[in-house]
Amino acid sequence: MKTFKQLYALIEKDIIAQLRTKDMLSAMFIFILLAFVILNFGFFEVLEVIKQNPKVVGSVGGLLWVALIFAAVLGLNRTFVLEKDEGVMDGLLLAPFDRSLIYWGKFISNIIFLLIIQVLSLPVFILFFITQSFASQAWLLIITIILGDLGIVAVGTLLSAISVNTRARDLMLPILFFPVIIPLLIGVVKLSSFVFAPQSNLVTIRVWLQFLGVYDIIFLIMPFLVFDFVVED
Repeated sequence: MKTFKQLYALIEKDIIAQLRTKDMLSAMFIFILLAFVILNFGFFEVLEVIKQNPKVVGSVGGLLWVALIFAAVLGLNRTFVLEKDEGVMDGLLLAPFDRSLIYWGKFISNIIFLLIIQVLSLPVFILFFITQSFASQAWLLIITIILGDLGIVAVGTLLSAISVNTRARDLMLPILFFPVIIPLLIGVVKLSSFVFAPQSNLVTIRVWLQFLGVYDIIFLIMPFLVFDFVVED
């Protein structure tokens, strides 16, 4: 119970700090809106062809995840910046609790922020890019978003703790993040294609869901092994 109270206090600190400024949420949401607008008008003719071809209509799911991942990087890049610049991290490291709670507090906070942005931006994506109903596959979209978010935030939070101690911290996270996240990106784009396409293969869907589950488990276990060494350095 004491551990949960400590974790709750860390999460509450991050949420209150974000609600006061709203800089991270605003930047992420505006970036996604701009990305959707640019993709919609910049590739108008290509998108019209895709929408009219049932065999390739599912490929618009890739546009959704490209925008979401780039927006997520904007938020993840700021994960430990406040603690580093204000000297809060030194106090957290001296506090009498397991250091892994620092990671899990940031992890849960980032999950909440990313879900908020996705709830706000998904209707815009549907308005711009989707012309047919996918209500029967909505369950798959929800599961894909949850599994994708877990992997994105698990990797991003850990790498943010590493990059914040470097001089080029704003550039270091994307350089470290994107090569690691490519397998997950392939998985969520493939599953999203089954959501928006008129036909789906249950066997293939199950394989990709298992793949994302294994990926998430690996990167949720890794912080237990390395986070102490990351914050000490």
